[in-house]
Amino acid sequence: MELSLKCLPVGSLPYEDTKSTTRMMVKLFEASPFFAFLPLASSDDNVRHRTLDNVPGFKVKEKKIFFDKDFPEYKQEIVALDTVFNNPDLESLEKYAVDSFFTEKYFQIIERIKPKETVINLLGPFSLSQMMINSEIPQILNDRSLRKLVIQTVAVKALWLIFKIHAISPETCPIIVLEEPLLNKIGDVRRENEEITRETIVNLLGKTIQKIKEYHGAAAVQCFAKCDWSVPIEAGADVISFNAYNHPNNLNIIAEQVNNFLIGGGRINWAIVPVANENLVKSITIDNIYHKFMKTTAGLITSGASERLVYAKAMVSIQGDVDKLPLIFAEKALIMSKQLSQKIPFFK
Repeated sequence: MELSLKCLPVGSLPYEDTKSTTRMMVKLFEASPFFAFLPLASSDDNVRHRTLDNVPGFKVKEKKIFFDKDFPEYKQEIVALDTVFNNPDLESLEKYAVDSFFTEKYFQIIERIKPKETVINLLGPFSLSQMMINSEIPQILNDRSLRKLVIQTVAVKALWLIFKIHAISPETCPIIVLEEPLLNKIGDVRRENEEITRETIVNLLGKTIQKIKEYHGAAAVQCFAKCDWSVPIEAGADVISFNAYNHPNNLNIIAEQVNNFLIGGGRINWAIVPVANENLVKSITIDNIYHKFMKTTAGLITSGASERLVYAKAMVSIQGDVDKLPLIFAEKALIMSKQLSQKIPFFK
């Protein structure tokens, strides 16, 4: 699937109302509006709640994900989830709808603008499996039925969003960003339990991604920790989104595989505009961020990736949430990511 966006919307935003959010969206991301997180407007507006609301067995409390199947309707709800996963339609998917502070306004933006692409973040299946707290099963990936549940949980949320967006704007491509903050833990998980193979994790991601792509969505995998990017590449991701500011060399060790990924139509998001703290954002300029971007991409090119493909398939973004920054600096970082995207070299 050919994606055109050059600036990937990322992170929770520092607004308390939909009007301010919409104004920023139209100003910076009209070509690719995104389903923004607004934690200052609603404390429950985060990727965990959006992914797990109304799904059987899951409860989110104080940023922790608890799993419990000891209630009367559990088996019935699991059968219903399986049915919808295998034969999705908008009516049956409504049961798993995402109800957040920004939901209604987001769909209004899609209806009015009818963009080529739109971006939605959900919690990825691997990280979900590692966040689940269940005293009986210390490692969820050991249990085949729970692996299936994790895949179907993320997939039905993605499918509801895809079906809903296509009903409003059939030509819009929903890009589902699977947030995988714990992707860097793959090695630890495998060392702790040799029964959990690399194949297990690739399949977990791959089956989720396959379902998204089957219904004409695109799938991105995002992790801002240093990790093994060959896993999501092998799982079939359309986009990989990494922290190019803190880990500029993360892709260089697999440059040949990355090059093949780009040849096959894959895209890279370089999350290179720093947002770690107010002082850092205050000090950055478009010139020094552009210099860092060019130096970082040059490292991948020197390691063996095609210069033309690296730039032709590049996106850029901020490197995380900006809801805790003062508004003036949060907006500076967002504006700078847009400006940087317009400076990406173009090769005919």
